[in-house]
Amino acid sequence: MSRFTQKIKKEPLSTSVGILSAGTGSRIKSHEPRALLKVGPKFLLQHQLDVMSSVFHKPEIVVGIGVEANRILKKFPSDVRFVENQLHDTTGPFETLRLIVNNVTGNSILFFHGDLYFDARAIESADFSKSFIVVDNKDRMRDKEVGVTIVNDKTSILSYGLDTKWCQIAFLTGKEFAILRQICSKTTHETKTLLAFEVINSIIGRGGTIKVYEPDNMSIVEIDCMKDIKNENFNC
Repeated sequence: MSRFTQKIKKEPLSTSVGILSAGTGSRIKSHEPRALLKVGPKFLLQHQLDVMSSVFHKPEIVVGIGVEANRILKKFPSDVRFVENQLHDTTGPFETLRLIVNNVTGNSILFFHGDLYFDARAIESADFSKSFIVVDNKDRMRDKEVGVTIVNDKTSILSYGLDTKWCQIAFLTGKEFAILRQICSKTTHETKTLLAFEVINSIIGRGGTIKVYEPDNMSIVEIDCMKDIKNENFNC
């Protein structure tokens, strides 16, 4: 039987987790899917799964994969659910997020990019009663990454060239999750190439309110090159 996620007949869970891991490690000259990058003693995806299980009680986790999907399936236990973005070469992160959102049962979702290595401190003390994004103002994320303009502790807009960086982790609930579901219910050629931060901007543009959360002592690394793996202390 296929391990790709099917429509589940059960009561909705309170929170779902989506991991956007459809791409490869091409930027680090690796032919491995992001999920199978070895970081320390574990695959990157396994570390992410462990962190989610330490923060949430029996979380519903759906992983969006693309490159070498069948190989990834063989590496992980049968209780891990996957959706396959078969168009990963020609679509943006939104298409993977759309597939995840259309296959979760929760009434809120925490989602993040699959090339992130972070510890539980990045999210464990956040207020999950409201939508938020995780931000960094202490140079833990690179200058080239997407930043955020903050007004009254709320996200105004995400864009390149801003000092406070988005950590590529977002939690959506209530009105904001409902808007995300609306966006994911309809796709066009243009939406298929959207980046994740553009989706968040769209939610705000449609009346959503997204708080900002900056943990004090989190450890977080976006794995862009081999140096990131070799030089960091991966004992989160």
